[in-house]
Amino acid sequence: TASTKPGDPVQRDGHRQPFLIGVAGGTASGKVGISITTSSVCNKIMELLGQNEIDHHQRQVAILSQDSFYKVLTPEHKAKALKGQFNFDHPDAFDNDLIIETLLDIKEGKTVHIPVYDFVSHSRKEETVTVYPADVVLFEGILMFYSQEIRDLFQMKLFVDTDADTRLSRRVLRDISERGRDLESILAQYINFVKPAFEEFCLPVSVHSAPAVCIL
Repeated sequence: TASTKPGDPVQRDGHRQPFLIGVAGGTASGKVGISITTSSVCNKIMELLGQNEIDHHQRQVAILSQDSFYKVLTPEHKAKALKGQFNFDHPDAFDNDLIIETLLDIKEGKTVHIPVYDFVSHSRKEETVTVYPADVVLFEGILMFYSQEIRDLFQMKLFVDTDADTRLSRRVLRDISERGRDLESILAQYINFVKPAFEEFCLPVSVHSAPAVCIL
């Protein structure tokens, strides 16, 4: 059974309150689609709700990513990031204040504007993505449940449990094809930052969620 908060109102202040689902898990675990050949938990939920083949303007389910909420880097941090020496898997890398503000606005039925992060230049773009009120909102990310203040906003919490070797192989393919990285830098970042952060910050808070296994 999934972790839920019984008794949460469907309506509040005259509007229909959306159902918020948090989806956490390690890097490339299958929270959202990694490629057209890979299944994911969020995509499966969309399919089960009959939303996967509906035009995005008519969908009643929205998917947001914690990756959109990386903090704006200082020049010093950006220089480290370009060398693969900045830890993007640490809780301090995320703009949690903006995540909380966004989730509270979503709960109130407001239209929100989501930042767009450029993983090649390690910077937040000028444009934003507009997300309109929806019946169900999926919010995925590696550290989605690390902050209790954020974790408590979700009515359902799912943790995607995927084999570490599978996750690493997916990350290598993604970072080479989509982010212009070379194998050496990908493996160095994984060993120095990604794997230790998963073990310290991500895996321990999985106890607050229901398990979800991504089937390929």
